[in-house]
Amino acid sequence: MRPKTVSILGCGWVGKPLGRALAVSGHRVSGSTTKEANIAAIEASGLAAFVLNVDELTAHGAHSFFECDVLVISLPQGTRAGKGEEYLGRIKKIIALANRGNVNNIILVSTTSVYPNLNRVVLEEDADAANSIVQAESIVRKSGIPATILRFAGLFGPGRHPGKFLAGKTDVSGGNSPVNLIHLDDCVQIIKVIIENNVWNEVLNACADGHPTRRDFYTHAALELGLEPPIFSEDAEPAFKIVSNERLKSVLKYAFIHPISVR
Repeated sequence: MRPKTVSILGCGWVGKPLGRALAVSGHRVSGSTTKEANIAAIEASGLAAFVLNVDELTAHGAHSFFECDVLVISLPQGTRAGKGEEYLGRIKKIIALANRGNVNNIILVSTTSVYPNLNRVVLEEDADAANSIVQAESIVRKSGIPATILRFAGLFGPGRHPGKFLAGKTDVSGGNSPVNLIHLDDCVQIIKVIIENNVWNEVLNACADGHPTRRDFYTHAALELGLEPPIFSEDAEPAFKIVSNERLKSVLKYAFIHPISVR
């Protein structure tokens, strides 16, 4: 396997361990942060560190960060804070820089929040076209650069134990709704597989096997840590979705490291 140059735009909870794993595998990896204080931690992971603020970058000449085999865009979408339009603007600017530079391929880390609650299994084509994140995905897919969109389910892993998410809370809704989650280890490995096997021009749901109810899953997770389990309200007809990972498993020939279950 030929080592690749990979630039990770957003070396946060997913980006930094991803960079470390890629560097260990022999790839040349650069990682970006918006804060000088984060440089040492990025460099300690074996990455070349760049301080980049997308909002301050211009498309007049590509930054050296955008000279790479693969650009991984791993930025917070901010949709819960009503900042979807800001995210859309950032993606437009990033794609302009990527096109002016020498980016051969792109991976956009997206989210399964693009699916409405349809009370059934949802597939990649079920995304809400009016969603600002789907619009951002479309910009990436139409950029002229071969790109794969990876829609992550709810994230958990080191520092994000699901037992802490709802512990001690009362009157929690959605107790009978299924969970859609993915562990950090799987996030990292899936991106590695895409890069090392040149899987481009795909849209893939990254969600673990297993969809126990929120009541069962979060109660078990809290008890596992010795915490007070949440108390769920009774929902007459819960709205839900079950995110299918069948396309990802088929395209990547991938088996999840952390299937979701309640033991």
